Amino acid sequence: MAKTAWGIELGTSSVKAVKLSGDRGGVSLEDVAIIALADFGLGAGSSHQDATAGALNELRSSKGIKKGDEVFVSISGQNTLGRIISLPPVAKERVRETIENEARSQIPIKLEEAVWDFQIIDEEDPDELRVNLYAAKKDVVDQIVDTCDMAGLQITGIQVAPLGIYNYIKYEMDDAVSDACVAIDIGADNTDVVIIDGQKTYVRVVPVAGNDITKALRARFKLSVDDAENLKRRAHKSKDAAAVFEAMKPPLKDMVGEIYRAVGFYKSQNEDANINQLVMMGNGSKLLNIKKFFEQQLQYQVHKVDTPVRVSLARSVDPTEVQNNIQSLTVAIGLALQGLELDEVNTINLIPPEYIEGQALAKIRTPFFAAGGIAAAGGIIALLLAILSTGGVSTVIGDAESLKAAATARDAEVKSKQPPDDEALRAYSLRNLAEGVAAVLPEQKPKDEEDTGTPARDLTARANEAPGILARATHEALAEYAAGNPRTRVYYANYKPQGLTGGLLNTTASLLESTIEPNWVGADEGTGGHFVAKRVITYRVWIASELTSSIGQDQAHDALKKKLVDDGLLTDRLKDALIAEFTATGQLEGVSPQELRSLKFNTSVIVNQISNLDYGAQKSELRIGDLIGTSGVTIQKPGRPVRPSRKSNDVKFGVSEVSVTLTLGPIQEPKAADADAEEAGE
Repeated sequence: MAKTAWGIELGTSSVKAVKLSGDRGGVSLEDVAIIALADFGLGAGSSHQDATAGALNELRSSKGIKKGDEVFVSISGQNTLGRIISLPPVAKERVRETIENEARSQIPIKLEEAVWDFQIIDEEDPDELRVNLYAAKKDVVDQIVDTCDMAGLQITGIQVAPLGIYNYIKYEMDDAVSDACVAIDIGADNTDVVIIDGQKTYVRVVPVAGNDITKALRARFKLSVDDAENLKRRAHKSKDAAAVFEAMKPPLKDMVGEIYRAVGFYKSQNEDANINQLVMMGNGSKLLNIKKFFEQQLQYQVHKVDTPVRVSLARSVDPTEVQNNIQSLTVAIGLALQGLELDEVNTINLIPPEYIEGQALAKIRTPFFAAGGIAAAGGIIALLLAILSTGGVSTVIGDAESLKAAATARDAEVKSKQPPDDEALRAYSLRNLAEGVAAVLPEQKPKDEEDTGTPARDLTARANEAPGILARATHEALAEYAAGNPRTRVYYANYKPQGLTGGLLNTTASLLESTIEPNWVGADEGTGGHFVAKRVITYRVWIASELTSSIGQDQAHDALKKKLVDDGLLTDRLKDALIAEFTATGQLEGVSPQELRSLKFNTSVIVNQISNLDYGAQKSELRIGDLIGTSGVTIQKPGRPVRPSRKSNDVKFGVSEVSVTLTLGPIQEPKAADADAEEAGE
């Protein structure tokens, strides 16, 4: 009998699912479903989790997915960490223990707060054991499990979405491509970059994607969001196709730069890697002239995902539907291939062990309860025997009443400490879990006798969107600075400030930090009130400025700081990004451009010169060896990557830290806010 498996990609705007069956060495695509989260309230008040649960419930019920079916779902690449680690050869029974010890130093989160898994890389080296190690925060994985449970969907695996791409390429594409290539999945908010080198994988999620192209078209042609999106998708039919593509080039060049950085870093760690082929997928791969553009910019052979070859199409599937959507179905197909347990695929599974144990216990319990009347009758007989053997009915009743009284007392105590059953307070608590105040629109005083004015208004941003807002604004500003022909060239520096530890800092030019201060306000002696939170999110980027005989590090740093902070290049980019977020969520309806200028943002931008502080005056001018793994790749100017004009060892650098902070303040229920104001007045 053929084995079947479902692969389900949990996306930001839709759920994409495929059903595969495998029999006698062949794989067939049996079913396809794409469900928009907007149909379940996303963008109209529903949270992303609730909308996803609604879509999964629709998928489960409409497709007849049952408990016990093989179901793999995705976790996004930006919520995971991946490493290739080397170990001394050990016995098979000690591999996991050895990797666990190594993982504590490789994963920059507590192992007890993470879910992780590994796959051994098959290489003929008796002196070394290499593995792909992937991990995710347990609370992120638990949220996926909870979402599936809300939908009544029982799952058997959670796989990193970019590794679903790996599985698809390994199964569908020939060895000349699948043995060494870089794959990109161009989504709406992010682009997944997946380097495949034999069985080794390196994943990087970059914040340049389809929405950035839409923004570029909006700015160039003064269009609405919907019109710009339609123009992007139908550019090949436009009479001004050349002008449209020209407007799309800046974000596409940024994307090329990110690919250069990812491949450059990987090659710096794996000198034998020969990456010169690119596989494109995602809806962004359908854009006008994009294949030719990437071939010219990267000098790679570029392949676009097309109708599957090895995966055959069942009669129940519409070939046109598959053809039109194959670019966005690769992750789901890759997940289902893993569910079929094929030899070629990656076996990473981040499903929590306790979830698997719970499923196993459920299978054990089911036969007992399913046995019906016989099992129930046996239970009653056993209970009667227990009563007779322990001193009669009165003893059992007395014990039961005592237990009931104790339970009632506990219930009353718990209830007294719970907030009142107030939907408004619950709503404020839920909002504070998901978002926070990012800016304030001050009170607008009446302009004349007929104008009543408007009170001050809080503008909120979603916590999960904040890191992307900071990163995009920062890198857009830095790219614009580099493209403006500054006096000295600037580079992203893989720099490790003194006093900071952690493996992550050895391999990146940026660092995201986030802290949260939870609280409970408006409570009276343990009752009432609602949850609030203050989040401080900081994105740091280290920039190396090339020094010359006439430009020292002070002059280079001052020029960078003046442009980003004093002239407002970065501060303005950050404010524009937040205004775009407020506009997209409908918070600025009726607000005039003049009122927008009065917005007070909870942001800060700081540019500090740090190489002279960390290394001291004698070695404050650094060589390329001090900037770990840069491989000469810089911030991208239009065209090719900029490299040092002299030998790398002769170039000196000064390093500045660009630090961008967004504070998401608590959203307070009006009564609580009024009470705080009165208390402050007293």
